[in-house]
Amino acid sequence: MQATQARTLRRLDFNWRTITIISAICGVTSIFLGMVADELVSAEMITVIAITAGFMLLLGYCAARSRALRERPKWFIFSVWSLLLASDQIFSYVDNASSSYESQFAFAAYAQAAIWLLAGIGFLVYLLGNPDSLRGLFSGQYKWGSWFSLIALLSVAYAPQVSFSLAWAFKLCLIVVILQAISKQLLSLDDVSAFLLASIVAFAFLVAAPSIRSLFPDPTGQYGQNEFETRLREGPTGLSAAAGTFALLALTAYRPEKKSKLLMVLAIAGMAVMIIAGGKAAIVAGILSGMLFFGLQKRIGATLGFIGGIAAIFWFALEFTPLSSYMEAYTSSGQVSSLTGRTELWAFVWPAIKQRIIQGHGYVSSRFVSVAMPGTPFQAGHMHNGFLEALYNNGLIGLFLIVMVHVVIVSNLWKTMRANVSPRVQRLAIGSMAIYTNLLINGMFNATFSGRAGAPFMMLLAMVVLSARLAKEVPAQAPVAAW
Repeated sequence: MQATQARTLRRLDFNWRTITIISAICGVTSIFLGMVADELVSAEMITVIAITAGFMLLLGYCAARSRALRERPKWFIFSVWSLLLASDQIFSYVDNASSSYESQFAFAAYAQAAIWLLAGIGFLVYLLGNPDSLRGLFSGQYKWGSWFSLIALLSVAYAPQVSFSLAWAFKLCLIVVILQAISKQLLSLDDVSAFLLASIVAFAFLVAAPSIRSLFPDPTGQYGQNEFETRLREGPTGLSAAAGTFALLALTAYRPEKKSKLLMVLAIAGMAVMIIAGGKAAIVAGILSGMLFFGLQKRIGATLGFIGGIAAIFWFALEFTPLSSYMEAYTSSGQVSSLTGRTELWAFVWPAIKQRIIQGHGYVSSRFVSVAMPGTPFQAGHMHNGFLEALYNNGLIGLFLIVMVHVVIVSNLWKTMRANVSPRVQRLAIGSMAIYTNLLINGMFNATFSGRAGAPFMMLLAMVVLSARLAKEVPAQAPVAAW
């Protein structure tokens, strides 16, 4: 028996080395073709080809490993989740509302949709081997996200830009079914930790990609209205929010008994990027969530140490990065009282919300609010509030469903934290509550949920799965003696 396992592991080791070599060849070839992309094919197409090759090799290895070691195929579906989660930052492009409304999409948008289709193919392969994965999709605690995705899909019929809304509705539905399949694989706490690690890998890319791009600022300046935003090639809020979530995921996955220094290093790096990127609401959300993480564990020393570390990062950022000039320009702009124009936006769009208060204007129709309502403050492409986003896009129906998603998460985590559970479960529940708090605060000032299914919305839906799994660790109450 031991000899058979040894041979299996040797074969897997050989396969792993082979896959690594093939992946390296694909990467080098893609880089070479990218250098002469103008003469051959677009850089986006080369990227899609390289990612497809690497992803298929990864899925092949996961499938072979599960079969050889007779394991459940959890890493297969976790890999599909990671690809979909990281897809936000694989391509960097600007989608103008007017051009998108006229179906003039950037080629990178089609390439991004190709990555979603690739993840969908991977999920279909998984579903063929695990046909029961979608059982219970519209029942139990998972039903609210499922119904929201279905309502979003149906509302595409009356959205102002059907193809745009349909693409994002496809991704949202794909996320929901993938999470349902993942919920069937979370049979132990080790599975929960593995899922967190898969999410950490994806968020590492979400944080690293724009950070690396900031080293090579766009010469046209089309990505921002000042040097800081142009260097980031996106608004600072998105990067700060992703970095804060990344840091909290690392803290949650950290196990004191194993003393994994890498996770602590990643958490510190995430907090540093969160502050340096300059997203104001995201910084506040990350700091409060971090304090909540240590405070709920009643670790006063760790809480004080966290605050001291944040203060040190702030000092460094203000002294050695463009953050101080960015903050100075913001405070002198006169936009502080209006939350950078958000209150003006909310007052401006409220009449349009009341026009279709029941069914809304269609999924992600808020992307084109500046086209439908000329004079929209700062040409906003969404409602800058997750609940107003749901109300504008899908009316009271969508708002009710997204509120129920929040209710399920909070009730599950609160129940777990109050119960007599193991220290590991307690830490995972507290970490999940900190992640949720971070997503919620960010969602009050940005459409990080209810709209386009980006990484923050994906993690909010993932919190439903994680909180429900942790709630299963709560011991059943002893029956009350009858009179």
